[in-house]
Amino acid sequence: MWPSMSDEMQENWEPTYKVNEIFDSIEGEGKRAGELATFIRLSGCNLRCSYCDTAYAFSEGTKVTIPEIVSKVHYHNVTLTGGEPLCQNIGYLLDALQSHIVNIETNGSIPVQAFHDYSNVFFTIDYKCKSSGMTDKMYLRNFSKLRKRDVLKFVVGSREDLEEAVHIYHRQHVERTDCKVYVSPVFGKIEPAEIVEFLKRNDLQKWRVQLQLHKFIWAPEKRGV
Repeated sequence: MWPSMSDEMQENWEPTYKVNEIFDSIEGEGKRAGELATFIRLSGCNLRCSYCDTAYAFSEGTKVTIPEIVSKVHYHNVTLTGGEPLCQNIGYLLDALQSHIVNIETNGSIPVQAFHDYSNVFFTIDYKCKSSGMTDKMYLRNFSKLRKRDVLKFVVGSREDLEEAVHIYHRQHVERTDCKVYVSPVFGKIEPAEIVEFLKRNDLQKWRVQLQLHKFIWAPEKRGV
């Protein structure tokens, strides 16, 4: 699956990843919300969303080998997050995590189809609505290729974002994919009750409203949770 190397190259080369943090916690959102997982937060991101709550991962991090990463994985559930994990070549890391169920949280701007052959991997893919400032960076083919196991997440900060989310849902034929669809409020920008009313008015029976559990259990700005 990944480029082959000579024996000599293999002896002298070991993949490393720039890692911001590795920690154990509960999944704060998505289809595994409330379940224990080990989080591997990789450094670097190609977007600059207006509401980003992990901007510290843009550059902070240290180089870590795959064995060092795997030694800190304590749970069957693993979440690769960031930053944007697909900014690094995660294939070698996924090969080492094949005994785990891996959730890759990605921002929607980078193609994901190259990783569809991993039977233990699913994607939580954001669509960045207008309030993010990054809508024009979306790789739209990601959204028409979602699988039943995958999750589409809309983070919304306004009624305009909600309208845009519905437009994309139908334009990209997401309803045909049978993936899970979640809609989350930008923390402190829109009331969850407004989202619920919007779903009712638009008869979005397959959508789920979600709140970020970790921001209610711990302080919203707390790291490593």
